[in-house]
Amino acid sequence: MRRNKEVLVACMCAALAFAIASDATIATAGPGMSASAKKRCTKKHASKKKKKCNQNRKSAATRSPVIRATLTWGNGAADDVDMDLFVFDADGNAAGDGSDTIPMSSITPDFSGRAGFEQFTDSLFFPQAARDLSFGVCYSARVSARTDFTLTYVTADGVVHGDSQSPDRTTRFDYPGGAPIPTGFCSR
Repeated sequence: MRRNKEVLVACMCAALAFAIASDATIATAGPGMSASAKKRCTKKHASKKKKKCNQNRKSAATRSPVIRATLTWGNGAADDVDMDLFVFDADGNAAGDGSDTIPMSSITPDFSGRAGFEQFTDSLFFPQAARDLSFGVCYSARVSARTDFTLTYVTADGVVHGDSQSPDRTTRFDYPGGAPIPTGFCSR
């Protein structure tokens, strides 16, 4: 029994050491490719190594979900304040007001009230090839009611932008980021 525990502990220590060594190799290699994979690529494609190996690294880069836009509002002077975040891509797809046709993305459900937030997440974002998106905010309330809002968004170049407004009547705000913004998006 004691011998089995010693063997189990030794195996666990070896597995942990292997995992740490593997992580260290990958961490020093840079994004998308381990050090041993870089060496294999360099040897295999010696004449075309830069072009071929860089293409492999780019295609192997990990994509991770990135929150590309967050709309928050507060101080609403009416219970029926309706703020809507809209997102548009270069292919004519849109997300907002409860629907999302942009591939590999998600948007929080439509929300209205004195305070709230809506958020758009891009699951296809990675710095070398982020897609162009443009953003819009629609504001409406049955009565004139000043409401403060802030929009924070990330453009394809990875730059974070922000804007704050305090509209008191139905209106729209456009935030171009490369994709066309439809003229009647607030009247859906």
